[in-house]
Amino acid sequence: YNLAQIGFFLFGIPKNSFGSVDVTNQCNLRCGHCYFFEQDHTSQWSLEQWRELFERMKTDGFSFYQCAWVGGEPLLRPEIIELGRRYFKYNTVTTNGSLPLPDWKDVSWYISVDGGRTHHERMRNTPGLYDTIKRTIEQSDGLKITIAYCITSENYSEISESLEEWGSNPKVRNLVFSFYTPVRGLDDSLWLGWDQKDRVLEFLIERKRVYGDFIVNTERALRLMKSDRSRSVTDRCPFAEKSFALGPDGILKEPCMLGPKADCSRCGCVVPFYLKSLTDRQLVIMDVAAAIR
Repeated sequence: YNLAQIGFFLFGIPKNSFGSVDVTNQCNLRCGHCYFFEQDHTSQWSLEQWRELFERMKTDGFSFYQCAWVGGEPLLRPEIIELGRRYFKYNTVTTNGSLPLPDWKDVSWYISVDGGRTHHERMRNTPGLYDTIKRTIEQSDGLKITIAYCITSENYSEISESLEEWGSNPKVRNLVFSFYTPVRGLDDSLWLGWDQKDRVLEFLIERKRVYGDFIVNTERALRLMKSDRSRSVTDRCPFAEKSFALGPDGILKEPCMLGPKADCSRCGCVVPFYLKSLTDRQLVIMDVAAAIR
């Protein structure tokens, strides 16, 4: 635990400590499981409009703790991140890995790689993308790179191979797992189903004990994603209640970055479960007691 996490445990998560910004309404890919283009994003703000908003937020005493820069493909408008990341204490950028990474060593880079080469390129409709991602990573120097793996009904069997491959890459710091969240308008068959998801979560917990911190997800957060506990988080989503999500036009998105068409009861996003894992005192105390035993 760092000091911030201890504060969250003792006093709860302050309003708007975590959030996301859709940097652009454009993307150079069209992925089969992407929620973004099921939303209405007809315009995007200029650099100066974002500057004005951040300055107003600063005047209002905004916490500026952590921001995830997403999209669309956020590196299509790097100038927005270049500006905005200077306001926040911690920044993550989620990219599809097809574009070179700017030399921002204070940023945590999340590169989406959903399974092995064949599945990933089929899902993202881009032959050759896997090798492009590997070159993007190889050409980086001293950057904090995390592989972001969204688990679907089609790629859950490739988790072990991906852990082995990326775990042996010296330029990859770690790997984080999320699950596909059903969204109206997208292929619902990508959803694992609760029984299969529970089995995959058990497997991830077992792998966590082998790979340790290389897997970003905590055991506590993984357990919260199981069928018997998930609704205790999603019925009162800590991200929706405590965080902000801004669209490319600066307008607040609800309930979160996934937008209004997402099926929150089957949420696979890691963030609400991670936030709950930091603040649920009973769970934390039980885990500490188990560790002591």
